[in-house]
Order: sequence, then structure tokens, then C-alpha cells
Amino acid sequence: MKKRISIIGAGISGLVTAKTLLEYGHEVEVFEKDNELGGVWASSRHYPGMTTQNTKDTYFFSDFPMPKSYPEFPTANQVLEYLKDYATKFELHPHIFTGHCIEAAVYAYDDETKKYYWQLRGHANGKPFTFSRDYLIICNGTFSDRFIPQAPGMDLFTQNGGLILHTTQVRETNNFAGKRVAVIGYGKSACDTAAAIAPVAKTTHLVYREAKWKVPKKIKGINYKYILLSRFGEALTKFRYRSRSENVIHSLGMPKLLLGTMQRIFAGQQRLKKAGLMPEQSIKELLFGELSIESDGFFNLVINKKIQPVKAEVKSFEKDGINLSDNTFLPVDTVIYGTGFSQSLSLFSDAYKQKFTDAAGNYLLYRNILPVDVPALAFNGYNSSFFCTLTSEIAALWLAEYLEGNIGLPEKSAMLAQVKEHIEWRGNYRVKALFRNATVWPFNLTYVDWLLGDMNSKLSAKSMLSEWLTVVNPANYAPVKKKILDRTRKNRNSLKVSAI
Repeated sequence: MKKRISIIGAGISGLVTAKTLLEYGHEVEVFEKDNELGGVWASSRHYPGMTTQNTKDTYFFSDFPMPKSYPEFPTANQVLEYLKDYATKFELHPHIFTGHCIEAAVYAYDDETKKYYWQLRGHANGKPFTFSRDYLIICNGTFSDRFIPQAPGMDLFTQNGGLILHTTQVRETNNFAGKRVAVIGYGKSACDTAAAIAPVAKTTHLVYREAKWKVPKKIKGINYKYILLSRFGEALTKFRYRSRSENVIHSLGMPKLLLGTMQRIFAGQQRLKKAGLMPEQSIKELLFGELSIESDGFFNLVINKKIQPVKAEVKSFEKDGINLSDNTFLPVDTVIYGTGFSQSLSLFSDAYKQKFTDAAGNYLLYRNILPVDVPALAFNGYNSSFFCTLTSEIAALWLAEYLEGNIGLPEKSAMLAQVKEHIEWRGNYRVKALFRNATVWPFNLTYVDWLLGDMNSKLSAKSMLSEWLTVVNPANYAPVKKKILDRTRKNRNSLKVSAI
């Protein structure tokens, strides 16, 4: 049955969800609070040196490859253009409403129509609007709102000319010439920004809580994709949900041996001991989204004293610098937070959010898509992975098939038990794991296989073998998607004939 569906967010997951649901014949609109589509790739979030962490041949939608002219690691601007071209190719622009912020969503009953519906309220260009829809899909993802931890004295610092920014507010590196800069964090955005600013700044400090492993783009001269962006690479990092072949790999001790070897290679290539940045945790302990690709030139800048790492936290601000948790004072005039993003669902009341989150804020989503006990609501993009274009695309297809009535779900109690068991295991495995259970690391491809299995489909044997031997190719999934959609259309036509 055709539904009127609203999608919140026009990033990767919002775009592919809209495209998929339109293919299934639904009435779709996408609301994006930014003034352009792109989500995390929108120009308002770009910072110097921002690129993909994946190579371009593993980071695209199955039926729309990246341009051949793009470099191995496309820039933020190039990814944004790719997403705009995707929206053009599949005629999504008429369905996307940028500059539209949804402020409230209430699921209500209409006495007149005798139906439940979503009542949505928001504003655009300073003008309020209200409307109702049958179904609501949240695609604002794991990077929705800039996160800057608050500390005493921030106002004093800025009132005396100090500058406090998020990495997404950094534009031209020359603006920091001669500045005394502190970058806060150790993720990719923090290290990218520090590496971009250090050559022109007077001083650049990197204040971090924990050093973490960074994956070199080339490991002993071999592109890292051939080692990690494959099914064999995932098998090395899987500590549950393993197949028989993956159990054999682990029984032979290969993961321990290879991960240990990688750590030694990384430490040697990046000269981590000399840089004073040897991680205390193993790679294995950082597998829930805490690994990132090495920022170009970062470790050389540290070794050459252009970036000075400080293991501490910001305790408070003074008018001319910051006090750190190690009781030192850092004289700076600019503080840039590379502390990531927080997930925001302010459109729901706290009471309603409790229906699909636990006390710790974890999302109770079956297949990272469906709230177990909430009707007419779904999520996409809450499955952050190493292959986010692919996981979001297959999740969109799963959701379309679910709305079609083609996916049989377990009992609610079984679904909830499955979700809670995974959260408990993950919490025991790594307390600091990211994204409040909105991630499928390190089971990226296993997750895709589950979704396909739910749709009575799977990757071809030839494609499966290629993903074990080389790298994951999203184009392999285009024929699988087509077969599922064709099957659904055939079933629809059969029902029409039967009705006649």
C-alpha cells in the first residue's frame, strides 16, 4: 500500500532511503535543516584536509559509482558533488526540502479518519509549518550536532579575544597564521585539523585523553584496502557472529598473529615511540568505530615538534589560555574542538524517546532500523560502519520490503532480547564504544548479509569470493537489489490479476 512518508535528514542514508522508497511507489519527502543536502558531507561541515577514510572504489552506492577522475581518497567537496549528482540522476531534488527544521513529531489518532498518523511541526525561512504523514524515518545519523564540551571560563576566554571553534567551523588555514592553537581530541577530524594548521600556526598543541591506533593508507607499501576492506579483513576482527570458515581462521590463531603484526608495523612506520603516541589499548579493543585512517603528515609534524601532543583534558579556561587536568597551563588564543558530534532527537519528547532507548541512551532498534515497540517509525544511518553507503543502502531496501509486508519478524520479546543482549556484550567488550549502539562495527558485512537473508536473498558466489580475495565492491549488490525489487513488482502484478 502506498504510504506518505517523511524522512528527516538528507545525508547518505536519507538520500538512498528516499530513492529506494520512491522506486517502491511511495510518496516521499525529505526534510533537511541545513541549506543543502549532504549530511556530514555538507559544505557547512568541511574542514581543511577532510577526505573519505575509504578508497573511492568501496565508498559509493551500488548503482552509481564514483567518477573515475576522483582520487583514491575523495575530498569532502568531491563527495558532496557526488551526492548532488546522485540526487539529480535519480530525480530526488523535487522531494528534498532544505532549510526545513522539524521541531516536533507526535504520533496521534485522528477521530475522523480512524487512523493513526504523525503530526510534524517545524519552521522554514522563519515561518512555521504543520502537516501529517503516515510514516516517519529518521536519517539524521550519528553525526547530527556539533559537540563542544563545556568548561568553566569559556566566556572569559572569548571576551578577551580568544576563539573557540569546532573543527567543522575551520575553513582557511591561513586564518591561523601566527596563532597559538590547541586542538582538542584524537579522532580523524582533530588530527586532520592539527596537521593542516601546524605549518602556519605559531604553536599547535593536540590535547587528547587517549592515543589510538591510526591505520596507514599504505601498510608496508600495500594499500590498506587490500588488508582491511575485504571479508577476510572483517573476519580478523570478528569476535562473535562468525561463520564456520571464520571460526577456522580464529582457531588457527590468525587474527591474534595478524593484528599483532599490524600493530608492530604501524608503530614502526609512524614512529609512535619517538612521537610519544604509542596507544595503551590494542587494535582489537578499538573496533567499535574508534579506528581511523592516519592523517597525512600528522606523525612527521609531531616528531618535528610542529604539533605538540599533551595527554590531558581541558579543565577550565583563563583569559589567555587553558588549564589542563595535569595541572599545567597552556597559553593559547585559539581552541579547536575535534570532539565529534552528538545525536539529537529533540523532535521527540523525552517520554517518547524512552520507548526506543534504554537508560544509558542506547537505541533499541531491531536490525538497527526498527524500534521494537513503536509503530510507523524507522531509522536508517544508525548503522555506522566502514561501508556506510552500502549498509545504509541495503537497510533502505530492507525497510522498503518490510513496508511491503515481505519480511517476517520474530516476536517482539525475541527482537528486544536480541538487541539488549548485543548491547550488554558490547558494553562488556568495550565500555567506550561509540555511537550508542548505532553502529555495526566490526560486523559491517555480516550485518549486510543478515539484511539480505531477511529478504530471502544473498550475494552471488562469485561476488562473495571476490570480496574475500580482494576488496568489497558495492556494485556487486546492484543485481541483488534489482532481483528483490523485480520479485516484489511481480508479486504485486500477480495480486492484481488475482483480484480481477
